[in-house]
Amino acid sequence: MTAATIYLDPARIQPVIDGEWHRVTSIPLPGEEIITLCGARGTVEFDVYARRNDGHVATMCAGCDREYRRALGIPAQARGRA
Repeated sequence: MTAATIYLDPARIQPVIDGEWHRVTSIPLPGEEIITLCGARGTVEFDVYARRNDGHVATMCAGCDREYRRALGIPAQARGRA
């Protein structure tokens, strides 16, 4: 059978842990434990993007945002996200 390759960008992956979306540096496999940029841990599950909002909108993790911006040389956001 011919392979069907799906290309994913790790910068666009948004694992949600406890209502916050985080950033990771690699593309994880289902069942794998991940450690996000802020140090949060979780076991990977995949779901359809359309089901991402189960009655609430996940917010961005301030710690992951801070580390992501620092790594890319982007200034910190105002209002406590520094």
